[in-house]
Amino acid sequence: MPPRGLDPLPIDAHVDAVLDAVRRHRAAVIVALPGAGKTTRLPPAFAADGPVLVLQPRRVAARAIARRIAEERGWTLGQEVGWHVRFERRFTASTRVLLATEGILTARLVDDPLLSGVRTIVLDEFHERSIHADMGLALARQAWAARDDLRLVVMSATLAAGPVARFLDGCPIVEVPGRPYPLDVAYAPGESVAEAVRAVWPGSRGSVLCFLPGAPEIHRAHAEVARVVPDADVVDLFGGLSADEQDRAVHGGGRRVILATNIAETSLTVPGVDTVVDTGLHKVARYDATRALDTLDTERVSLASADQRAGRAARLGPGHARRLWDARDRLRPHGEPDIARIDLAGPLLDLAAWGADPETFPWFEPPPADAVAAARALLQRLGALEGATLTPLGRRIQALPLPPRLARILIEAGGARDAARACAILSERSLTPTRRETTTCDLLGSLDAWASLPPHVHQVARQIEDLAASIAPTSGRGFAEADLRRALFVGYADRLARRREPQGLTLALATGTGAVLGRESGVRDGEFLVALDVQAPTRPGDPNALVRVASQVDPEWIVPTSIAW
Repeated sequence: MPPRGLDPLPIDAHVDAVLDAVRRHRAAVIVALPGAGKTTRLPPAFAADGPVLVLQPRRVAARAIARRIAEERGWTLGQEVGWHVRFERRFTASTRVLLATEGILTARLVDDPLLSGVRTIVLDEFHERSIHADMGLALARQAWAARDDLRLVVMSATLAAGPVARFLDGCPIVEVPGRPYPLDVAYAPGESVAEAVRAVWPGSRGSVLCFLPGAPEIHRAHAEVARVVPDADVVDLFGGLSADEQDRAVHGGGRRVILATNIAETSLTVPGVDTVVDTGLHKVARYDATRALDTLDTERVSLASADQRAGRAARLGPGHARRLWDARDRLRPHGEPDIARIDLAGPLLDLAAWGADPETFPWFEPPPADAVAAARALLQRLGALEGATLTPLGRRIQALPLPPRLARILIEAGGARDAARACAILSERSLTPTRRETTTCDLLGSLDAWASLPPHVHQVARQIEDLAASIAPTSGRGFAEADLRRALFVGYADRLARRREPQGLTLALATGTGAVLGRESGVRDGEFLVALDVQAPTRPGDPNALVRVASQVDPEWIVPTSIAW
């Protein structure tokens, strides 16, 4: 039976069985289809035995779920239930259910390996396999093995449950059906998002949720959609928005068209949605460990993701999904885990602070050996590791909730305001340089035009400036342009580049990779520069990476190495 006064959900009939499994085995894997209600109903039930920490992949979901639990239980937000996400917290020592983003669990376990004060850890939407989810599960398992009163629950709608159950010593798997609302799925290959919205809007009773790969695609589609459905409120939802903007997009009323990235794919229920339009695309970050190059590729989603997206339409009643690809296309069953494709410097730094060697640590799924070696080499170059041992500088870097490169820049700059702002720009990937004049650093134009940058970048900068206050009493001050360039070089020294000819655009990177300086960059003078944004070649047969954002390097800063230009 559901709690008094609440509408019944499929999970309600299974709560007692889940509680019994968790109490008897101290671990369980819950597979519950979208709409079952696992995320809002189970954590408060676990809280009867003690404080619960619930891990969510995204900030907007953590806040929304905390609000929903407060509404369902009659609890006070920030008291019985709250949230803790990067740079933002709303909870007290007496909070019974705490929603948090996954990196918060890793930080807590580094500070307190036994996670005292928490009775149950819930990793929700584990199928997304973020690096923090993998790290969190592996570290939590160590605490779980050491504490006989700690419980560990892994939940998902599309998870292959067997491997997780085996990792947790053969714990029980509880499968829960979803709400049996009918879902009609149609295919419209080649149709644009605006054309699809125009086709489904007349037959929709509620709001239309559209999945696009990224913010640029959302910006381009917004005007087109608004033009074809002028009576609709068209809103955007993606990770780069501020918390207030995200919350308004989720909780707004009336019939709307919501243009979202995969931020709305799981956990998050956007009220009133009965139709989904899905491009079948998402952005995937990859890191080439050998060449220290980043890519952000647009790729096809997995079948599990496509089903999650379609399921958004049938959570509250019968729904319709319109997929903008051919029905004969075959999608891979599941997505690729972060641990197999991203830069591991941050996770390895956390692991070193926790006291483990990545090569012997009992991972849920071990990372590639070359990625581990590259991450270790970067951390050693940053001064964070000496061999495999965390240095005092490394402990300062790890204590800052920033990627290691940016934390190192902030420390090198003594917490200066311009460095904090530069870190915010790089952290939020908010710099799209449009060259106007020659400069020594492509970040300087954005710093000079600071007031014109998006509000969420200002918010992150303020939060980084607050962190900087713990670094040096001089934090908040401005400092010389050369000081900023020097700090940027320290953070990205492995991306040092040398021009092949004076003022030329062709470069040789210290990794041995060729590159071309993008025409949007204004760093046209000086023999050496550091690539702050470098992307692997996108065209077959092209040997050169593209450097979009750069900063000039003074030759005296370069320590002699065995680099062969």
